[in-house]
Amino acid sequence: MMSRTDFTNTQVAVAGGSITCHTVGAGVGVVIVHGAMQDGASQADLAELLAPGYSVHLVDRRGRGSSTAPLVADPGVELDDLQAVVEATGSRRIIGVSSGAILAARLALRIPALERLILFEPPLSIDDSMGLARTAAFDAAIAAGDVGRAMAVAMKIAEMGPPWMFGLPIPLLAVMSRRMLTPERKPVARGLEADVAIIRASAERVGDFAAITTPTLVLDGTATRPYLRKAAAALTAVIPGARQVSLEGLFHAATQNRDEFGSPDAVAPTLLDFLT
Repeated sequence: MMSRTDFTNTQVAVAGGSITCHTVGAGVGVVIVHGAMQDGASQADLAELLAPGYSVHLVDRRGRGSSTAPLVADPGVELDDLQAVVEATGSRRIIGVSSGAILAARLALRIPALERLILFEPPLSIDDSMGLARTAAFDAAIAAGDVGRAMAVAMKIAEMGPPWMFGLPIPLLAVMSRRMLTPERKPVARGLEADVAIIRASAERVGDFAAITTPTLVLDGTATRPYLRKAAAALTAVIPGARQVSLEGLFHAATQNRDEFGSPDAVAPTLLDFLT
């Protein structure tokens, strides 16, 4: 849960409860939408780097952080949540990270009045680049209440973590994942069900985003997984006027906090240049 004293917390009413926004800075509003195995606090360092010129709103997606709205594996509901946050904060600039980038792109289709859209490594499956047949095993683990095994399967699907780790067999990954499931980590791990639903709903549908009219920046890291770079290039090609920037030497954790293997100091200058 966010505890930094320079952030203020507000609650946005949504179906079933509220969504928490952690806000820092002053000026034009920017909403940051986190990805899988994260909550709003995961981009706190990045938000502080943007704060001198912007009011940065970090969203705890439902079921994570201090949001009271319950987790649902329904991208439409999460899209409604994000729209409520944008309307409540008056923000017209959105940064989406990973699965949060897919939500942000879908919101741009719904709200053409958005002024800036930044998409960091959206996990779009193109020509089965993510091997989504494995989601059946993920569903079975969720149905059995085995969050550790679900994490292991998700690691295989999304190639999360270093290659030596996601290359391990699922039973061994499941044992390792269960050991990682502290009380603090379990809610964000349980949230994988919603992230997998987002990925499934947009799989093989990159063409949907050709209708985006918001000025768009697509970011990827040169050290990230090949399927993410493929998705970034395809998305840039389909969104009219979109620009792609590949950040040298960075990978999928780049937007996260410094103590979470992120590189916010390397990411922020490119964001600031485009937001302005």
